Amino acid sequence: MKVIIVGAGVAGLATYLQLQKRLPTPSSHTIIVYEAHKDRSSSHIKPRPLPGPEALAVTDSAEVVGNMIALTPTTMRVLHYIDKDLHDLFRSRGCQNEAYLFKTARGHSLGMRPTDDGRRPSERTVSCPRALLRKCLLDFVGERNIQYQRVVAVHLEPGARPVVRLADGREESADLVLGADGVRSVVKTAILGPIQDAAQFSPHYEGFCGVGGFMKMNQKDLLATSVQGYGNIVFTFGPTGSFGYCLAAPPEQQVLGWWSNWGHAHIPESNVMDPDEIRRQLHERHGDSKDPIIQQIIQSSTTDRIYPIWTTPELPVWSAHGAVLLGDAAHTLPATSGQGAGQALEDSVVFSLLLSHYLLDDAAEPNHDISDAQVIQLAAQGLFEIQAPRVAAIKTRSRNLYLSKKRITSVLLEYVYYLYLYILIKIPLLSNVILGSVFDVQDDFDLEERVQKYLMKRKEDLREKKLNHHP
Repeated sequence: MKVIIVGAGVAGLATYLQLQKRLPTPSSHTIIVYEAHKDRSSSHIKPRPLPGPEALAVTDSAEVVGNMIALTPTTMRVLHYIDKDLHDLFRSRGCQNEAYLFKTARGHSLGMRPTDDGRRPSERTVSCPRALLRKCLLDFVGERNIQYQRVVAVHLEPGARPVVRLADGREESADLVLGADGVRSVVKTAILGPIQDAAQFSPHYEGFCGVGGFMKMNQKDLLATSVQGYGNIVFTFGPTGSFGYCLAAPPEQQVLGWWSNWGHAHIPESNVMDPDEIRRQLHERHGDSKDPIIQQIIQSSTTDRIYPIWTTPELPVWSAHGAVLLGDAAHTLPATSGQGAGQALEDSVVFSLLLSHYLLDDAAEPNHDISDAQVIQLAAQGLFEIQAPRVAAIKTRSRNLYLSKKRITSVLLEYVYYLYLYILIKIPLLSNVILGSVFDVQDDFDLEERVQKYLMKRKEDLREKKLNHHP
């Protein structure tokens, strides 16, 4: 089987590793990864390397791959499932956090929740620059296995192999094309092309923008904050938006990552903004904050980027005629979900397990001869039926953190919002129902078991359908 993966982000690289690991007789398959960007970090801002032997070159204003990321315990277990050494490398380069701390803009504590998932061996939420996860994945895939060519279009026809067209004019066919090319996926465009009113599935602006960066801290400042030791992820909520920060590397590197989200009715004309203007707006929104770390961040910020927050509307299909969507191409989640990378990793594992199962099932039954195209269709159907309801629930819950996209101008409504958050944080059962996945999707983290349950149910449904047709 020949496989083309479009996009060498988290979903694409993880899927490459999984296919190499899970497909029967790997040497009989060809896997090609196309990536449009040679350097996915900012190309026109000089990188500022972090100190220490495990340092990752980042800039104060991280571009293409964004700013901070925090992998929850469930996602860390998925990473461990993909490759234990990959998991250990990533964990050693990030910061293991002990708790989530929640505050109001007026300085009140709303509570805390531990990041430890309570299982043994335990996992904590690991925070780091977003680029670090991709860098760790790329270290295991190998730069030599990436072809830096932009895929500009994908041609799909019933009964024919999918064909990708590259920016240099060349075309290449494959048995399977995996679209891991993000929110503006060209593979998605090809899959949804024949659907009436496909434009309704274009990226959706959530009505929020974000900004973020990194700040070097001295030892004195670090010890004076609530992120000392293993670290804590601090969230501050107020009438003008939210502000968060946590360590972006092991504590000895003394690097803090921060982010701020706020409601913004219209899509900004540009994501590039004068750093002085960004500082002015940060001060306008958070200048009254009682947190000295937030004040220090505002004063020292040099970032020149803001990020409109996009999501993908729920798609009717994730596949067609040998092409399958993964990660953000299938389901871009709100930044507040904390689950974008986690669900991309889950997609890669679930699809690889399904594809491997159907290939092995076909090989084990000589009289059960089905084509590669049928195998791909079955695996893609399973991916959609397993993952689509899951990410839809995550998207709904993540939006429950914010009562309004608009600035709260009433003190009464501000305190109603704080009370809402306080109740959610203090009553875990209610929080799990309303917010659950914002902190961690702790249910059903065993992906093999999840896939096996699906396959068993499908087999039972087919058996029942056969009995109904043959009384």
